[in-house]
Amino acid sequence: MKTVAKLSTPATAVPRVVFVGVLLAIVLLTNCAQTEISAQLTEIKIGLLRSVQNGAVYIANEKGYFAAEGLAARLTFFNTAQEIPAAVASYAVDFAAVGTTASLYRLANEGRLRIIAGAAHEAAGYQLYGLAVSRQAYQAGLKSFKDIPGHSVSIATIGAPAHYSLALIAERYGFDLSAVRIIPLQSYANMVSAVSAGQADAGIIPATEMKSAISNGALQVIGWIGDEVPWQVSVVFTASEMTNERADTVMRFLRAYRLGARDYHDAFADADGRRKNGRTAAQIVSIIARYIGHPTEQIASEIAYVDPEARLDVKDVLRQISWYRAQGLLSSPDNREAIVDKRYVLPLPER
Repeated sequence: MKTVAKLSTPATAVPRVVFVGVLLAIVLLTNCAQTEISAQLTEIKIGLLRSVQNGAVYIANEKGYFAAEGLAARLTFFNTAQEIPAAVASYAVDFAAVGTTASLYRLANEGRLRIIAGAAHEAAGYQLYGLAVSRQAYQAGLKSFKDIPGHSVSIATIGAPAHYSLALIAERYGFDLSAVRIIPLQSYANMVSAVSAGQADAGIIPATEMKSAISNGALQVIGWIGDEVPWQVSVVFTASEMTNERADTVMRFLRAYRLGARDYHDAFADADGRRKNGRTAAQIVSIIARYIGHPTEQIASEIAYVDPEARLDVKDVLRQISWYRAQGLLSSPDNREAIVDKRYVLPLPER
């Protein structure tokens, strides 16, 4: 009888097949788990400018603080601060962090928006907005804030942070805004160009927008707003309907945002709020750079102050509203007390 030899499978073949099968199973399970987690997250859209001021949002997103609160944050970037309040009021975005403007206060006064936290502050030792002057104006004697009367000063738009900053400077140095020719130029690029060319004597411009012009000598910074007049320059807000009907989502957003604010503060300030790089400064600068597209070495010199608990300077916000109303930029009725939502805001102690 003839024996037929059986073909045998190599000893390593079966384990390899099993191993590949296990890997595929793991991948499938992981994908299913990720899909399930994503389905469980509540999507929120956050309206922003690409600014260092919004570092707390970038950090909260990058470090997973929003995700830990069950939120899938989608950051939506705008070109101007004026666009963002309307986007929140129309539910195109759910939350926003941006500089205070007449458009924000107008919609809030109408009952459509509510401020729920503080963002950046102008504070001594921090370089947020500066007064930059042309080479010609500087040589002609515009060398300090008290020299502003009789000169032209460019701002981005009427009813925005630079406009209010100029009003505070005028109050501090005892001159009337009517002694200044205010030139709204709609964009920071236009402002830098106009002042550099001598078409405006000066401009109140964010540090992030004028570094190259300062470096090449086209602009001369004669002072920083925060060193002269501290104030609440940007805030966090949402639609009134959100605060009333989705309180849990608002609170989850704020818990994540405040963790980001704490990380930002600790990276760039000491316990007393003075400007000082902490051990995490390089890491936080790197995160901010990825979101706004500026070199890390540039960002490191353009840090705004952010309160570690995202507290709001309520007194200053109410003062801003009164000033905008006095300029004819807000109409009646006066609902200023309702604009700051006391259910969510942590007030900054009055100084």
